[in-house]
Amino acid sequence: MRTPLLIAAFLAALLAACSGKGQPESKLALELRPIGNLAEFSLQDQDGQIFGKDQMMGKLWVVKFFFTRCPSICPLLTTSMKDVASHWSEETGIHFLSITVDADFDQVDVLKAFAEANELPENRWRLLSGKPSAIRELCEKSFLLALGGAMKPNGDITHSSRFVVVDGKGQVRGFFDGLDGNEVAKLNRALRFILEEN
Repeated sequence: MRTPLLIAAFLAALLAACSGKGQPESKLALELRPIGNLAEFSLQDQDGQIFGKDQMMGKLWVVKFFFTRCPSICPLLTTSMKDVASHWSEETGIHFLSITVDADFDQVDVLKAFAEANELPENRWRLLSGKPSAIRELCEKSFLLALGGAMKPNGDITHSSRFVVVDGKGQVRGFFDGLDGNEVAKLNRALRFILEEN
C-alpha cells in the first residue's frame, strides 16, 4: 500500500531536482519585486525640457543622484554608469537618469555642458535639475535614498552611491551600489531579467 506514496515522493523529488536550474531566476525575481511607485514629479532636463514620471513610463531606467562639482564619489559613479550604458548600447529599452542634488548650481546649461564633456549618450541619458525641495522629496520618498543637508566645507554633499532601477510601470525594482563591481554585475543581470519578464 506504500508503493503509490513512495512513487509520488520520488516524482516530487525528481521534479524539484529538474527545476533546480530555475532557482537562481526565482531568487532574482524575489529580489526584484516592486518596492514602491514613483510619485508624479516635474523637473527640467539638460535640454530645458520638462521631465517627469510620464517621460519614464514604458522604459527601463537606471537612476543616480549626483552633482557636477562633486569632489568625491560622483565622478566614479558617472564612470560606472557610463560602463553600464556601454554594456547596453544596443538595447534601446534601457535609459539612464542623473538627478542633481546641487540644483542651485547645476542649472540646465551646466548639465548640458557636463553631458557633452563626459560624452554621455544623450539620446538615452537625461540629467535633471529643478527646485531643491522637489528633488529632496523625490530622492527620499520615491527613490527611498538618504540625502544630506547643506554642502560641507570641503564642497561635498552627502548622498547615496546606489543606482536605482525603475521599470516601465514606474516601479522601483532594486538598488545597486555603483561603486561596487559585484553590485554593478548584479545590476546588469537584473536589467536582463526585467527586460525578459514581459
